[in-house]
Amino acid sequence: MDYTPPIKITLARKPTELKQILALQAENIPEVLTEDELKSQGFVTAKHDLALLTRMNEAAAAVIAKDGRKVVGYALAMTREFANEIPVLEPLFTRQDKLTYRGQLLGETDYLEMGQICVAEGARGQRLADRMYKYMRVCYHPRFAYCLTAIDARNTRSLRVHQRIGFEILDRFIADDGHDWILVIWDWRPKEP
Repeated sequence: MDYTPPIKITLARKPTELKQILALQAENIPEVLTEDELKSQGFVTAKHDLALLTRMNEAAAAVIAKDGRKVVGYALAMTREFANEIPVLEPLFTRQDKLTYRGQLLGETDYLEMGQICVAEGARGQRLADRMYKYMRVCYHPRFAYCLTAIDARNTRSLRVHQRIGFEILDRFIADDGHDWILVIWDWRPKEP
């Protein structure tokens, strides 16, 4: 009987893992996907380079799903200091910092931006996004009250996944570049009895 070890969820620590994240990202940007794939499988919007990803990972390590030595999923953690490093994301930080959530101005809170989540085509359907997000919460909830992210409104698969995990819709807006964004938030604070 063959034994296949389970996919492991952990933090990215090695340069080879970061390179695999970038390779997986390149396979899932809209430019390389068909319209059917965009609608049914989802996509990633932002593009990173190794230098930026390395700096982001040093500030808050990405959560990865590994099948043996191969990265088959990732969830990038992004602290506020990187708000201006990725042009497509700049308006998101500006917008969400001005929003109020449960009576608190988000710009005055400590939150973690989930920079991007992706699961390789052959690893989908195993709820790896759920597992990576749960691991991210365990790792980062002591430092951050909330996890926020923005979803391209065309990416209905991603929105469904985020809502299943526990994210709430916070806002929707169209950026100056024409992107239709849905901002979502996951409250990591302990629940009051």
